[in-house]
Amino acid sequence: AQYIGEGEYLYHVDASQKKEILRLEMDTDNSYVQNLLLAAENAEAFKKAIEHDIHKIVNAVKKVFPVDGKTPELATVIQFLKTWFETEHIDRGLLVKEWAKGNRVSAIQRTESGANAGGGNKTDRNPDYEHTLDTLDVEIAMATLPMDFNIYELPGSVYRRAKEIVKKKESPFKEWSAALRATPGILDYSRAAIFALIRSAHPEFYHYPGRLQGYINANLTETDHENPAEEALTTARHTPEKDAVEEANRQLAAVRGDYVEGISDPNDPKWVKTETSQPAS
Repeated sequence: AQYIGEGEYLYHVDASQKKEILRLEMDTDNSYVQNLLLAAENAEAFKKAIEHDIHKIVNAVKKVFPVDGKTPELATVIQFLKTWFETEHIDRGLLVKEWAKGNRVSAIQRTESGANAGGGNKTDRNPDYEHTLDTLDVEIAMATLPMDFNIYELPGSVYRRAKEIVKKKESPFKEWSAALRATPGILDYSRAAIFALIRSAHPEFYHYPGRLQGYINANLTETDHENPAEEALTTARHTPEKDAVEEANRQLAAVRGDYVEGISDPNDPKWVKTETSQPAS
């Protein structure tokens, strides 16, 4: 009944409207209506919904999947119905906008200030990768590390160290995380943009929250989130070479305090000279 309401809530259905409803239900050639009916049967929340919510969800479906457009797949409609009912009332409008743009988000993520954190658009990350504020934290932590590596094929040692940084809330990660988590639409930006932003900043900025936020506002810009510019990749110190993993491991060993040839200072007093004059810890 709410489907034929043309956006208006139907309080009563007259005889002609009943005929139209029956006609649509029986029209097996109308795949749009048939998919909507089947999706409703497969969404438990829909079957339990009050009439006003059914009116709202039907209108939402029409906005996301225009009746005169391409007929959506049944699984996609079911996914949208379930997601819509699982979303807080205040966020349902944003959810519809994201889906209408083609962004199949499973939830509306918000910054700590309440702004939309984004995350629905395509970026340079794996399309099967669910990017959240928590995964952003890991990327921030990795970007604060001194070594260069392939930011799309992350060395295990780098990833583990980043997780440790997040868990311990080490600086400067802690300050960067607080600032970026408060930035509206932060999840829309590419991984390269996040790395480039952090790695091109003055190393002391994190000590001054106001200056750090000003730097972010002025420098976090990107036109194509899915295909970062070469300049951004260079600034991010993206190193796709095969030996990047080995070099990252060498850098991490040096950070841990191990002596690494070519990185550690052999003249540092903490290294004990062996009989062969090679530093040893």
